[in-house]
Amino acid sequence: MPQPVSRRRGVAASTRFGEWIPDARRALRRERNILRTEADAFGQFCRRLQAVDVDGESADSMPVQSGPGTLADRGDGGDAAGTEIREAYVETVMDAPHYAAEYGDTYWESVASEFGAELAFALRQATRVTPFLQTQLLAAAREAKASRKQLLADVDDETDALNAAEDALHDVREDLVAIRSRPFYGCPARELRTLLADLDALEADCQDLAVRRQAGDLEPKPVRVPSGGKRALNEYLYQSLSSSHPLLSAVGSASDAVVTTTRRIRRILSAEQRTAETGD
Repeated sequence: MPQPVSRRRGVAASTRFGEWIPDARRALRRERNILRTEADAFGQFCRRLQAVDVDGESADSMPVQSGPGTLADRGDGGDAAGTEIREAYVETVMDAPHYAAEYGDTYWESVASEFGAELAFALRQATRVTPFLQTQLLAAAREAKASRKQLLADVDDETDALNAAEDALHDVREDLVAIRSRPFYGCPARELRTLLADLDALEADCQDLAVRRQAGDLEPKPVRVPSGGKRALNEYLYQSLSSSHPLLSAVGSASDAVVTTTRRIRRILSAEQRTAETGD
């Protein structure tokens, strides 16, 4: 069953529901730039990897055993076989402007995270670059690039969802501003009831948007992220924000504003009815 719209008490609704989505859009724009940069970097790495000279001897041999701590326990190697590959990786993938701040890992940690511990172990142990090793690295690098491209598509879908929600919330805001501009005190009871009906419709719009988001129409799906594993897309994209559900937070703030206005009008209507009944 869909949950009620989540509300953040103590936050000025009229302010916050205008900020959540722009904040989210800035986070998406930043992530889009990062993903494009990384996809391009892996493409450059693939081109340089293809140019590496390979040793066809024992092409089918490749270390396959690895275990916890293996990469960290060994030194950086020093064999010439992986030097060109390392330079290519460092000068492309790890040379991205955001890399140090975003990841801050070492070469071997990065390779293990992107390509898997087993392939990183094989590369570290290799005394020569065999066609098989080169093929495995190319496949892993292309998969890393493809994962960024897929995330870019997911970011675009989320941007579309935010745009659609912002349009709906803009209409709610405009209608709410028009209602609040009315002088409630001294307004005929019939008009106050009409305003309450309008507010009920706005609240229904908010609830409908929240239900659609929570039911999966707009809810971000779990995705494979660059750091490995799967995470909910909203948690990954909005980790820098105070809410990992900015769209729902925006809807909740809009709903708060509607409910607050509804309560105000109901209090005025009740007071006027009591006055009319007592004849004061």
